[in-house]
Amino acid sequence: MRIPPLARQCALLAGVAILCGPAAWAQTPPPTSAGPGRITCRAVASCELTIGTPPSMRYRIDAAGLADADKQRLTTACKPGGKPCVATVQGTEAPGSKGVIKATTIKFYN
Repeated sequence: MRIPPLARQCALLAGVAILCGPAAWAQTPPPTSAGPGRITCRAVASCELTIGTPPSMRYRIDAAGLADADKQRLTTACKPGGKPCVATVQGTEAPGSKGVIKATTIKFYN
């Protein structure tokens, strides 16, 4: 019995969708939100968000994806030892590294 070409192509595509579908879903990290808490930055690459007094939760923030105005505020106003910046960070948790958030937006409260 000969299988028509269209049926063969559909069967092949269905098999590829079944095999590749879950892998594509697993690669997309879910959105996450951390804060409000105190955020301090030595540089854009080294920001830390602490929650609680004394801090009971700590997150390292990757601020590379933020708008330029937010990056500038982090590095000028949110320095260690200065007036605390209070913020909530939204983004995605970096795959394979617990406690690291790739920031997409930040909301300052002061």
